[in-house]
Amino acid sequence: MDLPEQSVDPALYKAAVQSKIDPYKFYQTSLNQLLTPNKNIILHVYLENQRTEPESTDFVDRILEMCPPLLLQRNMKGEIPLHFAASYDLPKVAGVLIDRAKALPFDLEIGLTKAKKMLRMTNEEKDTALHVAAQNFHSSVVIILTEADLNFYIPPILMEKLHFVSEEVIDIILKKCKLMDYSGPNGRTALHAAVMHNYQAAVATDCAGGRASTSGTVKRSSSLSSSAPKLLFN
Repeated sequence: MDLPEQSVDPALYKAAVQSKIDPYKFYQTSLNQLLTPNKNIILHVYLENQRTEPESTDFVDRILEMCPPLLLQRNMKGEIPLHFAASYDLPKVAGVLIDRAKALPFDLEIGLTKAKKMLRMTNEEKDTALHVAAQNFHSSVVIILTEADLNFYIPPILMEKLHFVSEEVIDIILKKCKLMDYSGPNGRTALHAAVMHNYQAAVATDCAGGRASTSGTVKRSSSLSSSAPKLLFN
């Protein structure tokens, strides 16, 4: 039977913001029941209040040691902690979340490790953590997420969500094409579907050599900023 939800009182909320772990030792068996009105858990609260990458990931590690299920717990918008790490550009935290998920038992029901399950979870906007990181131009997080799930074929419905991302982020993903699995329809992945918004270009890949390059005539739209060119996935 599920335990009743408990509101995160101001003292516990402040403790999360300040990375203080001691107050939560009294809630080790019910950390997943401590929720804000938006159904945010303690990790959501902590991550959304990190304006820069924390020097230590000790708070995240110790909270997850107390309550591993928090890794996959969604808030009201369907976001898990990894979505927040991607949104707030916290690559070290993203790495810790992935490592923690890798230590969990294999999910026989869906035939995936918990880490891959987490990486492929979408929020209510149908965005994975990779989508969130790419859309926010957080290249360091993009690197970690792509390396953690090299065989993930992004289906069209999710590719359509990657409307605008920076050239830098696309370049990072393209450089990893030699490591990606070409198991999608006709051997295509999101990398092959990358085309420039209001540009005329094609992405050519040499899978054998693990190289990626753009070919074709490129036509820049005057409506796009030359300092921040954007790409379209469709």
